[in-house]
Amino acid sequence: MVEKYIKSNICHLPWTSLETTPLGYYRPCCLYKEEIKDNNGEKLNVHTHTVDDVMNSVTMTELRKQFLNGEKPTGCESCWKEEESGKVSKRMHMWYKAGGLGQVHVEKNIVNLRFIDLKLGNICNLKCRICSPHSSSQWSNEMAKLQPYDKKKWTAYNKQGAWPRQKNTFLKHIEGVLEYVRFFEITGGEPLMIQEQFDVLQKCIDKGYAKNIEVHYNTNGTHYPEYAVKEIWPHFKRIEMAFSIDDIKERFEYQRHPAKWEVVNENILKFKNSNLKNLSTQICTTINTFNVMYIDELAPFVNNWNPDYWYINILHNPIEFDVQQLPLTCKNEITNKLNNSNIRKEEMNTVIKYLSRPPIHIMENWYENLKNKVKEIDKARKENFEEVFPLLNKVLKVYE
Repeated sequence: MVEKYIKSNICHLPWTSLETTPLGYYRPCCLYKEEIKDNNGEKLNVHTHTVDDVMNSVTMTELRKQFLNGEKPTGCESCWKEEESGKVSKRMHMWYKAGGLGQVHVEKNIVNLRFIDLKLGNICNLKCRICSPHSSSQWSNEMAKLQPYDKKKWTAYNKQGAWPRQKNTFLKHIEGVLEYVRFFEITGGEPLMIQEQFDVLQKCIDKGYAKNIEVHYNTNGTHYPEYAVKEIWPHFKRIEMAFSIDDIKERFEYQRHPAKWEVVNENILKFKNSNLKNLSTQICTTINTFNVMYIDELAPFVNNWNPDYWYINILHNPIEFDVQQLPLTCKNEITNKLNNSNIRKEEMNTVIKYLSRPPIHIMENWYENLKNKVKEIDKARKENFEEVFPLLNKVLKVYE
């Protein structure tokens, strides 16, 4: 049954899933291009709209209709793009998980919320190069300095991104749907800094639902919450800890400022040695302009950590850092380097296949935008792309 849906273009998430965004809106999933809206085109938000409002909204109803009609919704472009390159998309991945969610088919008006993607604000301690104020409070603070004329805008971002710590309808009423939930995906911001997600999990424990629920985290690896390891997570069916590791050592620290490589490396090992029986560890690497040339150098460290899975994620935005925008000469040089890797050939091939595809949207003035963005942040942080990425700089010539 599942294979039938994978071969079609149907996604079950409009029937089973919702995402709360860092700024307090709703989407069907983390890759969908737009927020869920009402009949007047207004975005539904966590302060005034319930889960029922979201699942029965005009956006979700129309999305289900499009899928049943065999259409490819434009908001799902990221998945279509990945599938064209031969990668397993989120749509496909979630069908593989469908059995565990209790959802092996879809029907027009049968809606069962099984999967909640909790992005509880933009609260974060890092300002990663491929991130933005939307997902990082530290980025908002930096943008307020870079663009003092827009300081009010960036200050408002952080106020909006602190929505879990404000009175809101979503968290007030979430207890009513926890009985049916089978999977939480908790990202951020940095989720291990956000107490409200632990509060939600505690409700699951108190109600006796935790044993039926899997929890997936994407963490930057800078925190090790000992209390959760001992008192919260053991109650759940499964805990998946995906560490966002895009590179190693100095390059890692440049891309995930102000994280320290040794601290993160130590925390990964602490999780591995925690004796948490239901723990699965993953490494999640987001392929982007900064790291695509060096994935082969990350591979030995992944082998050393020995995760259950190394997930190759694809960056779509900011578009300046989408590797499909790179010129052909640069793509060829990167491909030759990765082809020479003797380990993790499957992951290397995933990167190469995506890299080789032409972009769906070609960014005008891509090169100038890339150089200006890198140099602007270099200046603000007193960093230097050429010193950290000498090989890549020879190809891209950000500094000449």
